[in-house]
Amino acid sequence: MERTKKIYLLRLLTIASLSIIGYRAVASDDFFKESPLITNVYATAYYCVYNSELPGTQTITTAISNKTYTLKASFLFGGWGIAMQGTGKTAPDGDYVKYNGGAGGFVRLAGPNAGRNPAGQWVIEPQELRERYARIGITDFTGFGNLALLNPDSAVYSTTSSLAGSADRPLTPWLSISADPSLIPPGQTGTLVFKNGDTTPADLPSSNFIAQDSGQYIKGKHIDIYLGEGQSVMDDWNRTGGNRYVDIHLP
Repeated sequence: MERTKKIYLLRLLTIASLSIIGYRAVASDDFFKESPLITNVYATAYYCVYNSELPGTQTITTAISNKTYTLKASFLFGGWGIAMQGTGKTAPDGDYVKYNGGAGGFVRLAGPNAGRNPAGQWVIEPQELRERYARIGITDFTGFGNLALLNPDSAVYSTTSSLAGSADRPLTPWLSISADPSLIPPGQTGTLVFKNGDTTPADLPSSNFIAQDSGQYIKGKHIDIYLGEGQSVMDDWNRTGGNRYVDIHLP
């Protein structure tokens, strides 16, 4: 019994060490064989998007937290902007802006699924959606990624001093993830093992994680990995495999 306790404590110390040093460490084969497993989880990625880097031809001048900003419509309302990513920045050396909700989710602008939300449910006539944007001066949807908030005039934003997850804890690139609490509870640590040859930017086949965030579209066997700030981190994600399937090992 005493020997069993020592082995158990040793495993706990090993897992704690992996969580501290982040994705640079790779757990041993023994850890992968013995730890609880959730297989074939779909992993996407999110990041802090910069207004200055997004494509877009039209801007909105608006007051956010008692300060006036002129920002691209794609940054405020589009599928590549802060309403999807959660938080963005006016520029690399600018202010953090957080989307607080109120706009009713995303709707596809064009194509066979125009008027439907990302889950495929019918929401609104596409022309009516475009008219809502026209009323606030937006007629060009460059940089929206074919997704737009349903009620742009009801969207609420605020500035924030730093980037944090839903638990109000700072996010760490390639360590913090957003997950469905029914799959992975907040604060849970573990290891992601990438499939099909996908890697981290350091060419490692696995990455440790802490569940520190959640999202409207992150449900079931789907996680979102926080990458950091700026378009370059998304470029690294795509270079190393892009959206991928992972196996999740829990302590």
